[in-house]
Amino acid sequence: MRITMILDFVCPYCFVGEKILEKALKEKNLKPEFKFLPYELSPEPTPQPIVNEANKEYFDKNILLWATQEDILVKFPTISPKPRTALAFQGIYVAEKYDKGIEYVRAVLDAYWLRNKNIGNVEVLIEIADNLLIPKFEFADALLSGQFSAAHRKLNNEVSNFDFDVVPTFYIDDKQLKEFPRTKEKWLEILK
Repeated sequence: MRITMILDFVCPYCFVGEKILEKALKEKNLKPEFKFLPYELSPEPTPQPIVNEANKEYFDKNILLWATQEDILVKFPTISPKPRTALAFQGIYVAEKYDKGIEYVRAVLDAYWLRNKNIGNVEVLIEIADNLLIPKFEFADALLSGQFSAAHRKLNNEVSNFDFDVVPTFYIDDKQLKEFPRTKEKWLEILK
């Protein structure tokens, strides 16, 4: 089984949605192959959104309530403006070389949504890679040299043309789910 996820690291629905999927996969004892497709919500040169009290209010009423119902811990990030995510996506290329794509994606999501880390900062990403035992200097060189920047931009543009309405969008093998499952129970039905 292959699960493909269209996401952005600064999307709270992506964080909580992936955590719910992770719980369902553990319960089913499944270890699928993962593929991640970038969909930057604010790619260059679009201005990054400023974090404000209205964002916090929306987060508390919608994201925090939903996450709590699913027994998922999530915190409101206060980094403003929101970090750009192109470098974080470029890190996936190196992580996948060492079969650590899913671990890296989860670590980047956790860094932002649980520890309020600026995942647009290359030093933060290098620390994440190092903690996952991804060769630190190779990872740093890839991001600092822009080794995967053209590939990322091309893929991000291609994904922008896909037929989907929201992130996250999930595919099981090559079949797109009509809507993303918002509960563990729904995922358990899908993963039969």
